[in-house]
Amino acid sequence: MLLSSLTIARSDFGRMASFYQRLAADPRFELRLALGAGHWDEKLGRSGDEVEKSGISIDWRLPHGGKSPSQQSATVLSSVGEWLEARRPDALLLLGDRFEMLAAAQAATLLRVPVIHIGGGHLTLGAIDERIRHAISKLAAVHLVASDTCAQRVADLHEDRSRIFVTGAPELEALRLLPEISRAEFFRRSGFPEGDFLLATIHPETQVDAATNLSYADEVRAFVKHSPLPLLITAPCLDPGHEAFLELAAAVPELRPGSRFIPNLGMELFVAAMRHAKALIGNSSSGIIESASCRLPVLNLGDRQKGRDRANNVIDAPFQRQAIDEGLKRLLDPAFRSHCQSLDNPYGDGFFSDRALPVLSALPLPLGIDKSW
Repeated sequence: MLLSSLTIARSDFGRMASFYQRLAADPRFELRLALGAGHWDEKLGRSGDEVEKSGISIDWRLPHGGKSPSQQSATVLSSVGEWLEARRPDALLLLGDRFEMLAAAQAATLLRVPVIHIGGGHLTLGAIDERIRHAISKLAAVHLVASDTCAQRVADLHEDRSRIFVTGAPELEALRLLPEISRAEFFRRSGFPEGDFLLATIHPETQVDAATNLSYADEVRAFVKHSPLPLLITAPCLDPGHEAFLELAAAVPELRPGSRFIPNLGMELFVAAMRHAKALIGNSSSGIIESASCRLPVLNLGDRQKGRDRANNVIDAPFQRQAIDEGLKRLLDPAFRSHCQSLDNPYGDGFFSDRALPVLSALPLPLGIDKSW
């Protein structure tokens, strides 16, 4: 089976790397990977270096696509279309709910290349991702979903039950397979001063305007100045409104002495940070999906992850300084931290590849895009 796949950012590659390696090593599959230009963004830590070091062969490199999401989407649509037309794969494998992935799914649909979608059926009611994710699901021929609940939501979109497979979330496999890094080794490799710390990843809210995102960043800034613990903060994704949060992240070391801004930790060090932090503050999916497996208390800010299933290690708070202060006090309470040591993760057990590979190998070819075998 000839599979093409697209990686556009550190977030999706870290989740998919172990699956890509399994596909590349399996004689039943031929994997061809396209690399989005965002991987080379210096402000976000050049995650393309991580892709190249993985040993996974890169078949196609997408050009830079301009500053706005619409310009970037147009570039993805054009370049992925050219790539798929040249390669004619059996299917295009796509993860998640980024707008670039929707453009790739559109290119595949127009060329009658079936889409295999990983990660449909989640809810994020406060983010534009919600609509993008469901749109990709409607363009997809096959669905690999994280849970029975996600499977039901995809079926509710009038997708064929026989093409929906519960495999768990791929990010939990990445977490399971990564070697555990000791606390001392984490501090040595990251360069972060040894001691208790908070991990932070804060993305823009995509359902509000730039002025509102700026006000949210100001509320976090006020919290950071008086944070009881130093912060290790990573860069936001490139969604509209990210500038305010990128500026905030860069300012954190001055706002709270002992803190550091590391744009891209890489998957291995990011997971180690989740395992050794006192708590996570932000609104990334890692605070909802991976955190439970790390037994990490999480303060989930704003509406970006609204509606997403989560374990009981997550407390929600608005982008308000007082609410953030109060939420953090709850996270750091010994009783709450003790509660977090016994959690069931609703997104699976970390054996995504063991479930997904048999599904893909059993698919009858050609799949077609008309939803019939």
